[in-house]
Parts: sequence; structure tokens; C-alpha cells
Amino acid sequence: MDLAKERPPALNAAPNPHFPHLFSPLNIGRMRLRNRVLLSAMTTGFGFRGGAPTDDALSYYAARSVGVGLAVVGFSAVSPEGRVEDAIAWLWEDRAAGAGAEGEGALASLVEVIHSTGALAGIQLGHGGRQVSPKVIGDRPVAPSALPPSAHVRLPPRPLSTAEAEEVVSAFGHAACRAARGGFDAVEIHGGHGYLIGQFLSAASNRRSDRFGGSTVSQRSRFGCEVIEKARSAADDLTVIVRINGSDLTEDGLTTEDATLVARHFAEAGAEAFVVSAGVYGSVPWTIPLLDDPEGAFLEFAEEVRHAVDVPVAAVGRITSPELAEAAVADGRCDAVALGRALLADPDWVAKAAGGRSDTIRPCIATVQGCAGQLQFGEGISCSVNPEVGRESLRATRDTVTNSADANGADARRVIVVGGGPAGMEAARRAAELGHRAVLLERERRLGGALLVAAVTPGLTHLERLVRWYEGELERLGVEVRLGERVRDLEQFPLGEGAAVVVATGAATAPEALEGYEHLPAWTLEDLLAGSLSTLNTPLPEGRIALLGGGSRALAAALWCRSRGCAVAMLSPGPMGRDTSGLVRRAYQARLTDPRETAPPALLLQGRAVRILPEGIEWKDKGGNTDILDAEGVVVAEPTRPVIPLSFAGAAAGGREPGGDTPLMRIGDARRPRTIGDAIAEARGVVDELDQAGFSRR
Repeated sequence: MDLAKERPPALNAAPNPHFPHLFSPLNIGRMRLRNRVLLSAMTTGFGFRGGAPTDDALSYYAARSVGVGLAVVGFSAVSPEGRVEDAIAWLWEDRAAGAGAEGEGALASLVEVIHSTGALAGIQLGHGGRQVSPKVIGDRPVAPSALPPSAHVRLPPRPLSTAEAEEVVSAFGHAACRAARGGFDAVEIHGGHGYLIGQFLSAASNRRSDRFGGSTVSQRSRFGCEVIEKARSAADDLTVIVRINGSDLTEDGLTTEDATLVARHFAEAGAEAFVVSAGVYGSVPWTIPLLDDPEGAFLEFAEEVRHAVDVPVAAVGRITSPELAEAAVADGRCDAVALGRALLADPDWVAKAAGGRSDTIRPCIATVQGCAGQLQFGEGISCSVNPEVGRESLRATRDTVTNSADANGADARRVIVVGGGPAGMEAARRAAELGHRAVLLERERRLGGALLVAAVTPGLTHLERLVRWYEGELERLGVEVRLGERVRDLEQFPLGEGAAVVVATGAATAPEALEGYEHLPAWTLEDLLAGSLSTLNTPLPEGRIALLGGGSRALAAALWCRSRGCAVAMLSPGPMGRDTSGLVRRAYQARLTDPRETAPPALLLQGRAVRILPEGIEWKDKGGNTDILDAEGVVVAEPTRPVIPLSFAGAAAGGREPGGDTPLMRIGDARRPRTIGDAIAEARGVVDELDQAGFSRR
């Protein structure tokens, strides 16, 4: 089968009544896209072995290509020393394109999977340059000049000679040729995010005196132009897209004015479309919009580039809602949108948007805990709100053998879920989705649990969207939700034969026993964010606040205090942000120490509180030295402990009701305080296990 000749048929549908601009066709080079939604190229950390896709990659791309106009496979290395991860495609070997008379190569199966969904197939070509880890390539990274990046990789790179730079240019051309022979419709050349082409563009990383250097960005664009020219000559029917930065978001990096000039040069060299992003490794956390960064964070850059060139421009960067995407295209700010994390959170984003059901789209909550944060630890990505990411092939297998209730309800079981936080809501949702009769009990007057607590803080207000999504899903699936109901013991409920109980009662701050709480007003994190009075019956804090704890919830509470004008000093027994990714940690620290805010920059200390004094907190640092931290109030954010009704104290994974056959499972923070993603993943896993086991069938 000659996959290079196969193209999904064009769709000649009537204008979409809900988002007519977003779902209108778009011509890019030789391609005609059925709509203006692209699957953005993302490194996954899984799905490739020895440069070839595994079943996990095929399932992952099959799930996310459905409905999009163009699906772009993530960063694929054009040469061995350009690899940014181990689990990526290798395009420096001929076997990537074809082998033997049949001509089907290692990547042809990936093209076939994408085409089978009706989407066109693209692949991103890249070289990491100085941002490559020596641990990945087993050697010293290469770069335009011997200047290390400001983050992640500290080893000074080896500067490429002119001949070596020319070899890399040729490598991009060969890789494009292999992509075309493998059946791809387009290549996306990665010229952004501080990778090699971007390093040649920036004066901060390019001090060369040959033809690839120069004092102007026009001169430094020569390397990228030659790469594009090589790729364009690789195959007549291959479309060439280029990803560029609209800004490096660093003091000495590319500006938006530079980006528009670069785009013009690249378009003259043969670029047929652009994806406009922003940031480099040194600008972290700004490369990946998170916390309270605005929706469509990089749209302004795409708009500037679009006004500078006559080829289509796609915007990327926290575009999560169809309404925002439609407005961006309709207003002429961009020609298309590239979705990354939005399609991790909900692979059915396109279908739901096209059907006018955007309120049913599972929202990305931008914590990067499950996606980019995992890559920092050398792990494959997942998603905090969608634990199926990376496990699509397992799901397909499981769904063929599941014992879930049939359409007539003959195998339906009763599932009692106690606690309406993220774990409890997911457990009830999944049980109902599998056809069981789910009852969700929550002692408060609204669902949400820890999500609602966190949503009060400045960086996490968007968590409210996830709560609303769960409320809608539970109603749609017919889950019986009982609010304001406190559960004492199982005797409150007629369980019946084959029932199961899932305990998801969450966790709460458990203040350490410190001498002197009578001296200063104190709040637990929960009481603080609920607006409760202090231990001394005083209102919410003002002035100097000592905040005990350094994990992600403590950082969120500190940001809340600072937003109210408090002078915050955090005291953590371990490293600040130890339970979160470096991306989130740096994002919080940047916000807490931003000198532009009205409140003074937060003081971030590592040590332990000894006792509370009238003038503040006596504390001891790692070296055992004692000091006094001035404070007028105390907020205790750590440690946390599971909250378990006494009658459920024995519940554990795989447990049973004492003296009975009812499975009694403890999940989420009620089992062990962790992240939102951990809670949701565990809830789904436990319900799936119960379903497959048939509960307590007799």
C-alpha cells in the first residue's frame, strides 16, 4: 500500500451552526484541512522504542486525531545528537520511511492510523541543540556557540563548525524526505522554544562569524532558511510548516518584532504556514501557560505574525474552549488553532464542539502535573483529569472484556460513594458510565471538596470549571447525588446484594503540636480559605503572616495571602514545592516574589517551627541554628491527614465490610494525600477493578 498517495477525503459539509469559522476548511500548501483545529505536536515520553512507534503511540494518536484537520506527531529527531527525549521518532534512519519492496516503514503505521480518522498527518522535525541532555545522547550537546542555556542543561555545548552546521541542514532535508516517503502530508520544522534553529536566531546563543552568524536577526535566520529550503525540495507534495517563537520571553532573546521579520524570511524560503508559540527553556515557567496565566496566552504573538506574512498562521498556548478558538479565527487573529493539553484532557473536544456540546468538554486545569511535569522526571505524560492518557491501548483491550452492566441493567450493581471531592466524583461518574447504580454522598452543600478549597486561591480559580463539568456529567449519567448528608456508618443504607462502598472523604490539615498557639491568631489552610475566624476568634489575617508548609497547597495559600496584601514568610521542613514539578514550583515562586506586586516579596525559608511566641515563630534551620520569624498571624498548611469516618477506618483497597461481603474501598486523599491527578486516576482504577471483578457476585 502506497501511503504517500493516500489522502483522507475532503469534507464538503454545510457550515457548522455553532462555530462556523473554526469548522470551515483551510488550505495549507497542498493540503486542504477539513477544519481549523490541529493536534499540536507534543513530546509524550512514551510510545516509541528505538525510534519506532509502539502500540501505545498508535492508540494515543488514533484517539487524538479524530475530528482534527491535521494531527502532528511530536518532536522527531533529525540526527542522533538532536534527541530531546528517548521516546521519540528517529528520522535519521531510512527504516523510518520504508524498507523492502513493500515500502512500509516504521512510521507508516502511524500515518495509517491518523489517516483512518479522516485527519491529515504531519510530523515535527527538530534538533534540540544545547537544550539536549547529555544523559539522553551520551555526549556533549552541540550548538551555534559555546554558550549554555540558562536552565536545565548546564554543560557548555560544543560549537558546530560550518561544515557540521551544513550537515545538520542536510539532515533536516533527509528527514523531510523520509517523512514524505513514509506517507506524511506535512512536516512541521521546529524553529521555536530555544531548540537549535531558535539558537541560531538569537544573539544570546549565536556569536558566530560565518554565514550562519551575524549582528542582525536577518543574518542569523540563514540557518533556518536553508533548513526550510532543504525540506521544501524533499518532495513535491509535502507541505512545510514551521513552528516559531513569537517571543523568547527573556530579556536577551527574540522579540515579537524579530519574530515577524524571521517569519517573512522563512516564508520567502518556502514555509507554507506557521505555528506561533513562545518561550525557551530559560523562560520557564512561561513556555507552558499554567496556573493563572491567561487563556490564549500567545494569541497576541500569532496575530502579529499573521499580519506580517501571507501564509496561514496557527495559534497555540492554552486554547481550551471552542468559544475562544472561534473568536480568534473569526476576528482574524489567526487562521487555525493548535490544541495540545486540551486534547489530552478530552480527545472528544472536536466532536463535542462541532455538536454544540462545548459544556461537556472535560477541561484542562493547567497544573502540568500529569503532562509536562512528568517529562521532567523522565516519565511518560498522563493528564490530571484524564488518566487514560498513555493507556489508550489498555483501555481498548479492557473494554472488550469488561464485566460492566449490560444495557438492560442485568449486571448493574449499587455503588455508594462517600465524599464528593475529585476522587468521589470520578468514582461515581465512572460507575454510572459503566452502567451501575451510583449514589454520591457529600456532607457539604456542594460537590467539589478539595477542588473548591483550591479554587479560592489566585492561581487555581479555573478548578471551578472541573467541578462544574463533574456536576454536569453526574446529572447526565443519572447519579443520585445527596448533598448535606453526613455518613456515620453503613447501616444508614440498604446495600443489597452485590453492592460496593467507596470511601473518598479526603484529607485535612493536621497541625503539629506546637507550644504557644494562644499567643497569635492561627488558621488551618481550610479555615483560612473558607473565611473562618482564627483560633483567637479574629478575622482574616493582615500584616505579617508566617505560613507553615512548603508543598503545592502551601504555595497556593501563600499566594492567596499575598494577594490580600500580607507580608508572607513560608517555613518549609523540606524543599519548597517538593510535591510538584519544577514548572509549577518556579511559577509559584515567581508570583510570590514578584516585586511589581503591592505586597512585599514573600520570604521562602527551609526549616522547622519550634514554638509560637507573642512576637512570631521561633524556628530552626537545617544547620540547627535558631531564629525568630516576625509574625502577627500563623497559617498552618501542613501536614495533612486522611479524614475517615470512624466506621470506615478499616477500609483499604481490596477490603471488605467487617463481617460481610460488601467491598469497602478507600481512595484518593482518604487513602493517602496526593495530587488531584492521583485521586482521579485511583478512583477510576478502583471502580474499573470492581467492575471487572463483578463486585461480590454470589
